[in-house]
Amino acid sequence: MAKPFTIAVPDERLAIINAKVASFDWGALPDAGGWQSGVGLADLKRLVDYWRTRFDWRSQERRLNALPQFTTEVLGQKLHFIYARGDGSRSPLLLLHGWPGSFIEFEALIAPLVADGHDVVVPSLPGYAFSGPPAAPIGPRRTAEIMHGVMTELFGDARYLVQGGDWGAAIGSWMAHDHPEAVAALHLNMVLVQAADALPKTAEELAWAARRAALAKEETGYSQEQGTRPQTLGVAMADSPVGVAAWILEKFGAWADVPRDAQGRPDLWQAFDEDLLLTNIMLYLVEGSFVTSTWMYRGRMFEESGEFPAGTHIKVPTGVAAFPDPVFPPPPRSQVRKTYKIARWTEMEVGGHFAALEQPDLLLADMRRFFADQVSSNGKGRRLAVGVAGIAGVAAIGLVALANGRRSSNPAVRARATYPPLDVPKAVAEGVWIVDSGPMNAMGLTLPVRMTIFRLKGGDLLLHSPTPLSAEVAKAVEALGRVRHLVAPNIAHWTFLGDWQRAYPDATTWAAPGLRDRAQVRASNLRIDAELSETAPAEWADTLDQGIVPGGAGFSEVWFFHRQTRTLVLVDLIENLEPDKLPPIARLVMRASAATNGTTARYLRLPVRLGGSKAKEAVRAILALEPDRVIFAHGRTFDSNGAAELNRAFRWLNSRDPGPARPQQARDDRALHQGRYPHDPCGDRPLDRLMALMEGKPPAG
Repeated sequence: MAKPFTIAVPDERLAIINAKVASFDWGALPDAGGWQSGVGLADLKRLVDYWRTRFDWRSQERRLNALPQFTTEVLGQKLHFIYARGDGSRSPLLLLHGWPGSFIEFEALIAPLVADGHDVVVPSLPGYAFSGPPAAPIGPRRTAEIMHGVMTELFGDARYLVQGGDWGAAIGSWMAHDHPEAVAALHLNMVLVQAADALPKTAEELAWAARRAALAKEETGYSQEQGTRPQTLGVAMADSPVGVAAWILEKFGAWADVPRDAQGRPDLWQAFDEDLLLTNIMLYLVEGSFVTSTWMYRGRMFEESGEFPAGTHIKVPTGVAAFPDPVFPPPPRSQVRKTYKIARWTEMEVGGHFAALEQPDLLLADMRRFFADQVSSNGKGRRLAVGVAGIAGVAAIGLVALANGRRSSNPAVRARATYPPLDVPKAVAEGVWIVDSGPMNAMGLTLPVRMTIFRLKGGDLLLHSPTPLSAEVAKAVEALGRVRHLVAPNIAHWTFLGDWQRAYPDATTWAAPGLRDRAQVRASNLRIDAELSETAPAEWADTLDQGIVPGGAGFSEVWFFHRQTRTLVLVDLIENLEPDKLPPIARLVMRASAATNGTTARYLRLPVRLGGSKAKEAVRAILALEPDRVIFAHGRTFDSNGAAELNRAFRWLNSRDPGPARPQQARDDRALHQGRYPHDPCGDRPLDRLMALMEGKPPAG
């Protein structure tokens, strides 16, 4: 039975801690080489000086006591936790910290998640902070059972969501393994547990494994000590608050994504302030829990729970926010997919091990999008929008990326890859607007995406290929007219329709042929009211013409033509991305696929060719329109000479020659085929393999 809990550390305990901090003998501590040999003494002294002269535990205690805290007993284990209630409109959410963190890692995330409708539970792990010590060392699997127990106590049989990093990631993974009927979705910012037989095989996977092994030699001495001799370490630390501070501070400095000087000294003050660091350290001291916090490492060895049994595949939909942890680099997506059912993967450009503290906005945004997708999919998860087998799946690789893509939350990324104005309707012709959305994280690539808005006769609006919905976008769109029609013109551009449907329930949703029959659409709550055809329906026939380019591999695309302004709108049939607005890997792949050339990307040419004579006839019908301008979902539009540009863009359909390469592209192509592209981190000329697959050829090697 859960009981309310208030933090109230006795004055006597605080006095003991403060006295030991003040009496620490710095003269007995020579410097072994700064951060290259452990914690930097200068940074430790800065923290301890603040501790002695300015830190106010009682102030921090009052702040923490504003959070609704409880204790309970589950499976014989005392457990301390925060329980913040939402309105119940969304599934309960369990947030799990790791070592050397604490429940305060999630402090900034609780209120916005509660506002979203979640009941949020943030426990202190067994042996941490105000959770009592276990009777003996326990590992992540036993802890997972305890965490499931507290969620069952609070919510009965209701399914719940889990998020975790570090030990929280391992515990959450074991919860998904042992209780898939209860865990509706799992979000990780660290992948710690994989199946025993999930061995790295590709060049990228092997490179990751080699890097991880090299880092482990230098960076995991603490883990070996805590996993084999936690009692000896505990004796050393139990009577030394400064020793505990040093042990923990080193990890915050080494594991955070912060600048480092030539000697390896991290600028950890850029990411953390003294009050935050000391409050976290005090949570290991006030109850003497540092000693038992290390038992998880020993318990993992007893349980042999560092990996799943061979053949394990977690069926719970899993989202991964892959932050660039400097010591625990995230595995490639291909490696993680061997064990987990990946429903979302976001490559973060900034943020390290302590994601909830370093980049709370990025983590929160990724969690919100992932969990919202799972809710809209009735807990089944949203799979790739192009999931056909064999050659079809390979040919549609670009569409897969878009269907699984999500908006980047990093302002720097958004600024670089944006086609201004961002999320503001921009008039391109009378009654035609475009909304350029911030870049999407798609299969590790960062690409901008665009929605087109048509005003129909009578003033109603048709939204073509809706992009992410926000209050700002909605307000700007509503200023143009009433949202009456939502259109998904091909199999990839439906990802955000559900958000727009909820905002505008009276709008009619139209979809490309075959979209409603796709498994992931059937599994979702997406409502499709009508299917697009080769001719415009009565609802907009007086304003727009339309047609379909049929292809193979389940691909077809519906085009729209605004007669009054002679504006043609395509989606993926033509891409014209600006290389300078793309990160290096995205630039490499998009150039190699001709997606920066104002033509059909190579990964879509095979599906179109599979459409045979009907596809060619459909393209000829498009050319016969002789538009003045052409809009598409990715990159620069053809603002003039639309007819001529279209003829050039579709030249490939009658020839294997994609047309003359631009000078920079030609240089890049030569570099690619010589295996020496300077920004290719994967090695082994993986782009040759990728391009062979795009062209429908068996890859060499």
